[in-house]
Amino acid sequence: MNKSILIIDDQESQARELCDALEKALDDCSICYASEERDIMMKIITRYYSVAIVDLRMEGYDMDGFTVMDQIMIANPYARIIIVSAYMSEYISRISEYISKGAVLAISEKKGLETWVPELAKIIKDYFTKDLNSFAIQILEDLYANAKNEPDATKKGRMFEEFVVGLFRQMGFIHIETRVRDRANNEIDLIVRNDLNDPFFGKFGRYLFVECKNRPELGFSKNDFIVFNKKVSSSNGDSNLGVVFTTGHIKRSVYLEALRESEKGIKILYLGSREIMKLIHTPNMLDEFKEIIDQQVA
Repeated sequence: MNKSILIIDDQESQARELCDALEKALDDCSICYASEERDIMMKIITRYYSVAIVDLRMEGYDMDGFTVMDQIMIANPYARIIIVSAYMSEYISRISEYISKGAVLAISEKKGLETWVPELAKIIKDYFTKDLNSFAIQILEDLYANAKNEPDATKKGRMFEEFVVGLFRQMGFIHIETRVRDRANNEIDLIVRNDLNDPFFGKFGRYLFVECKNRPELGFSKNDFIVFNKKVSSSNGDSNLGVVFTTGHIKRSVYLEALRESEKGIKILYLGSREIMKLIHTPNMLDEFKEIIDQQVA
């Protein structure tokens, strides 16, 4: 399992001190923190983390810890949350809602670091030790986390493409080409040969064209759609399905443009962080991929 931890606290000094202390106690974990409102929301969306430590009370902000947890459950549904507060009794009824959803790993009262850090470290170590992910899931999770968290823009795209190749291979697709140029000299991130012995995929042509966008802060735009849709449309019938993998969000203008282009018989599938994490963790990745296609294309 990828051992990445995100600390969220409206007090920058407390967040930094906890981060520094946990880095010493958990030397095999990658740990970062966010304390400013904008930075909190950005890191929730743009980073990969397997555990989030969330302070409930955020004085002077337009959001609180419950808003943060809601966003975490959308952006990274397989992350587990350690709820933190010095005023736990005020929130216990609302906390129970999140416990019932399976999102909460533990509840922890704030205290001095000398006592608190060993308690948090034990909770986190126990969780990582008990994790039962298969070896294949761990590899895919690591590839995704490393690609999403990579600061170097040049490496970021390549690493994400390698991760997506791993997903398709896990689904049973064998022949995958990267950075291919079509007849019009357009570069296509991945071309997956549609040679599964599965009638479900037969209607989509000989190939699946795949676009990989590792830009968590920007998302997938209308212009991105227009460019990619043109690439798929120029395949001379070799591909009727384009697949977009993005670590960001899909902008509303994309769906509006897709409706205008829908009569041309080309379908574009969109997989964001939520769909990607479902694929990684599902017992049958190919069946989950089909379900996503059914939901968006049927």
